[in-house]
Amino acid sequence: MAMNWSGTLIDTVRYGYPRTTQVDHLVGHELDPHVPTHFTALNLKGQVLIFEVPGGDGAQARLLQGPHLVGTGADLAPVLLTFSGDATHPDLVVTVNGLQVLFHNTGTSYAPMR
Repeated sequence: MAMNWSGTLIDTVRYGYPRTTQVDHLVGHELDPHVPTHFTALNLKGQVLIFEVPGGDGAQARLLQGPHLVGTGADLAPVLLTFSGDATHPDLVVTVNGLQVLFHNTGTSYAPMR
């Protein structure tokens, strides 16, 4: 029980509450190839939301809906964002609670892979 509590405390310090992760990455959606896209992933009461801000331009911001988590403590799971595949238009990999969800890079945005 103490191990579980300490793990939750460490995640709260690292990711906050609600669990939030941020990363910058060049994904090919930017107008200026030197200014990366900013991603913020949020676990809001078990619903994973990813905000994409291409090249830091808030007027072009997009919302991607990730998985909806269920079960006790689902709102405490941190979200990890990584990128894979093509170097200029990488796909987005969302990992949360042992689950991986892929978003395909269409060249101008992301679409959930089915």
